[in-house]
Amino acid sequence: MTTKSKTKTTTVDPSRLAPDFDNIPGELIAEEYSFWLGVTADCPRGQIDVAGLHFPKKEEEIVINDAGKQVRVPQHGALNFTVTKYHFDELVKNLSRLVIRPNKIRNSDETGENIGDPVQRAKGQLIKIPDEKMIAGAADSGRRLKPYVKQPGDRPATEFMYFLHAPDKVRGNKYQTISEVGLEWPGAIEEAPEAPKIEEVKKIREPLINE
Repeated sequence: MTTKSKTKTTTVDPSRLAPDFDNIPGELIAEEYSFWLGVTADCPRGQIDVAGLHFPKKEEEIVINDAGKQVRVPQHGALNFTVTKYHFDELVKNLSRLVIRPNKIRNSDETGENIGDPVQRAKGQLIKIPDEKMIAGAADSGRRLKPYVKQPGDRPATEFMYFLHAPDKVRGNKYQTISEVGLEWPGAIEEAPEAPKIEEVKKIREPLINE
């Protein structure tokens, strides 16, 4: 006859294994808001990704038609229901350094070169002007940053982007760009983060570029 050895066990009370919602510090809790965001119909790019947010020109929504079948319907921009203050702050920090540069479209009939489908090909470049963090990181790793050189036709990316509060979680009838109306946050903000000044970034960057 065999006997089971008795070993001492420890049980953690279930109440200690659940979040204590009443005592979570306020700064660790993020409020989420809904936004309608995207790029304009005339944007040279089909989308822009910045600050962890996706700004598409169009998205397809699946709806049920009168025949009871699922169909895909193109819609302007996207609806994002989980935008936090972190996203907002990152937008403020990054947007002032985003530039759209239209591409020079060549005529394939004249050159004989296959340059792809002009409908599918992006018609502009998204350029990000380096900030202090990028400059320091490049210097620490011994890399050189490609300097930003302004070209004719360069335009702020905000002229092609919209970011509009959508409390009812639906798209609006008309969008206004960030360059027209700025950025609006529906929650309380003690102090909006300050956007970096390009002149200050340039002064920091020049010694690294001209070495």
